[in-house]
Amino acid sequence: MFEQVKAEREVYGNGENLLVCGSVMKLPDEIRALAGKAQCVYVDPPFMTGEKFMRRRPYGEKGWKTGTPAPRYPAYEDRYTSEKQYLRLLRRVISVAKTLLNDTGVFYLHLDWRMSAPARLMCDREFGKTRFLNEIIWSYESGGRAKKYFSRKHDVILLYAKSKDYFFDLTRVPLARGDGKRNHMARGRDEQGRLFSYITSNGKEYRYYDDEPVYPGDVWNDISHLQQRDPERTGYATQKPLKLLERLLLPVTNPGDLVVDLCCGSGTALEAAQKLDCRFAGLDLNPEAVAISLSRLKPENLTVLCPCGGKAELLAENEENRFRMDGLEVSHPAFPAKTTPLDNLESWETGTLEDGVFRADQCFRRSYRYPELQQLLKTDKPVSAVMTTDAAGIRRAYEVK
Repeated sequence: MFEQVKAEREVYGNGENLLVCGSVMKLPDEIRALAGKAQCVYVDPPFMTGEKFMRRRPYGEKGWKTGTPAPRYPAYEDRYTSEKQYLRLLRRVISVAKTLLNDTGVFYLHLDWRMSAPARLMCDREFGKTRFLNEIIWSYESGGRAKKYFSRKHDVILLYAKSKDYFFDLTRVPLARGDGKRNHMARGRDEQGRLFSYITSNGKEYRYYDDEPVYPGDVWNDISHLQQRDPERTGYATQKPLKLLERLLLPVTNPGDLVVDLCCGSGTALEAAQKLDCRFAGLDLNPEAVAISLSRLKPENLTVLCPCGGKAELLAENEENRFRMDGLEVSHPAFPAKTTPLDNLESWETGTLEDGVFRADQCFRRSYRYPELQQLLKTDKPVSAVMTTDAAGIRRAYEVK
């Protein structure tokens, strides 16, 4: 029989990467211990919109396959008692970021039109004006249109270096030159048959070959917001596209470098870091954000520090060489009326539990590509502990008693 127990820490493999539920205002010791080790700190904090954001989460096999049902749950509140309170958060984020960076590291601060101006002044004071590198404009077309002013269709991403010895390699983010048509240039073909555009100035010819890459400037309009049915979507409000984070990280990191996100939200920066073979550490105040981030990461070499949630009965058969997962007996106001215990379950892991530490050995998750959750597991010995995540993103630990 499985009994629900407390587990404050979950470990996959060697547990070198970190995913922590906590506040940047009261920095957890595990993040504080990374001082001077990060090559890149990226932060996409709340924008002080005054809104309460919701998230959509697929429910059961049908939800993951078709997108419906996908109940709505509270994500986070982007509300502050005053501008002073919000600026206090920004000041803390910038200070912590500088502390975490190594001498070759860089800091990205992702905001919009509301607070990017005071944020730049804060970064100038913390890093020094000479360490400013870019104000990147990420331009997009999604959302409504204003009628009383020009539509605000861009985010601002500030880039600062820790020192003059910062690392940056623009050649890692090449772009296709396009179809080669340039109205002010003539066209030609060289001896090898390569097409190019050219212009002559002061008797000198300047050639621009079609098959040679160009590189991004500081205005990016070629990366769109995620569409509603994009398979990358997690349902988390304000989720950023993976392509955007890859472009930010590629020129400033090498494999093995540490990337830290102090407001990791849906985990896009962490997934991008993992794809680039970087080490990573993510922090978020919201335990549901931690659960969503975890669902995007490979279940290997990771430590998760996040308290488990409310009560639920685990339905499972546990024999000598066979384990069957039948789901969770749990209710939630957002769950559809017609439900099964297996629909209530989004993922489950087997492992061992000792002194509040769950060490995972096998992990099974739903996804749009594989919506059916595995139920049967052949084992050499009975399973001793199980970790679950339900359809609302709540994690729970169970142990044989």
